[in-house]
Amino acid sequence: MLVAALIGFLFGFVGSMPIAGPVSALIFTRALQGRGREGLHIALGAGVAETAYAALSFWGFAALLERYLWLETLSNAAAAIILLALAVLFIRYRGASLTDDSPSSSSSIKGFIAGFTIIALNPTLLATWTAASATLLSSGLVSLGPSDAIPFGVGAFVGIVLWFATLVRLVLHFRERFSHEVLCRVIRGTGWFLLLVAGWFAWRLFA
Repeated sequence: MLVAALIGFLFGFVGSMPIAGPVSALIFTRALQGRGREGLHIALGAGVAETAYAALSFWGFAALLERYLWLETLSNAAAAIILLALAVLFIRYRGASLTDDSPSSSSSIKGFIAGFTIIALNPTLLATWTAASATLLSSGLVSLGPSDAIPFGVGAFVGIVLWFATLVRLVLHFRERFSHEVLCRVIRGTGWFLLLVAGWFAWRLFA
């Protein structure tokens, strides 16, 4: 069980590092705005949803994606819509507040729901976790079974949240070195990048 939790932690921590995903970009932007608490709550919501996918990967639920191809289509459509909405939000950002990090219960709840929803609407993550698990098991280095699903998922949750907490801390620390205008440009630039990613998902949907 301990080995499964440790492997889940490493997968969750390292797998969350790329900032190309909508959750990473959203947390990164919230930290740039000085809204670190909201960013952490987004991470918690995303971690809960992805933990479920990580655990389910051990029970063979990825076969659903092969049987019901419409799930992948739905996932691409949801990803494109979410990324497009975030892209427009970031591109239109004009720097309303870069220092407000008050512990608002409303923003915390909204952040958690946003993180959870973005991940929950992407069932192809189940295939991603299954592929990672299959690669590990085929290496012969460890032997894990269905009973290790829960500790693996818990480890993944800790790894995911810890990475995003580290990201928030780093961004909050270094953002003070940049001017307000530079921070706004970075946020808008992130929006244009997300727009390109949204276009890629849309292309996959119609291709």
